[in-house]
Amino acid sequence: MKKTLLLVVLSTLTLGLFAWNSPVTIPDVGNARLRIVGQNAANYVSNLESSNSSCDTQEEFEDKTNKIANAFIALQADIVAICEVERNDEILGYIVDAMNSIYGENVYAYITDGLYAHASAGNYQSLKSGYIYRSDKVTPQGNNTSPYRSGEYCARLRIQTFKENSTNEKFVLSVNHFKAKDSSDDAGESTRLQNVSNLIYALGNITSDPDILIMGDLNSYMGEAPIEALEEEGFEEQLVRFDANAYSYIYRGQKGILDHAMANSTMAEQVTGARVY
Repeated sequence: MKKTLLLVVLSTLTLGLFAWNSPVTIPDVGNARLRIVGQNAANYVSNLESSNSSCDTQEEFEDKTNKIANAFIALQADIVAICEVERNDEILGYIVDAMNSIYGENVYAYITDGLYAHASAGNYQSLKSGYIYRSDKVTPQGNNTSPYRSGEYCARLRIQTFKENSTNEKFVLSVNHFKAKDSSDDAGESTRLQNVSNLIYALGNITSDPDILIMGDLNSYMGEAPIEALEEEGFEEQLVRFDANAYSYIYRGQKGILDHAMANSTMAEQVTGARVY
């Protein structure tokens, strides 16, 4: 039995609007059994002393947690592929607890990965990517892995296989946060191309299922070398497939897609829709 997937990609651009009564209309992405949501959580750090924490007070942190949780519940997320959160095994628990409280039942869980790092020089808290999922809809399969053995990108590029409980169908979901754009972006693009190379190599060695979805903040617009490299490997941007004018972010005055949902051919044929919220 083939599964059909419904995809919604969130952007940090509208984070302040997320709530049960959000004025932003939830997009129509078709009729599917699973909903997968992507989110850059914009330095979601519980260590408020960190220089990169997006919150100054505990009240602000709790407010941000509730906004994120409300958005995921409103979107009926079955899996959340999230990046730019504090690197430890506890951070996603705050969002999961809030989601279960809003939902009224303990159906949401998160994947632990054993990744820890204290704040570094300049009191910067290391970040990672991770997964939240509905345990009554899907079950993680095998280990949560990375294309890197260690270092910053070991935490930022992650790979996980999931099984849909109702059908036993499996698929591979990779959540990623590639090298950021900065003033020395020639060097940055070189690193992003290395991110792509490592990711493709790792996915090529996955044997759990041939259906692959790559999501996350790839810090690359359509037409830039990292996205073209993924396209050359057979991955199609689902946001553009369903909306030629889609954009997820405005960076230094340039509007485009930095947050992506890219599927290989066997995965793409099962996708009912993909939109930016």
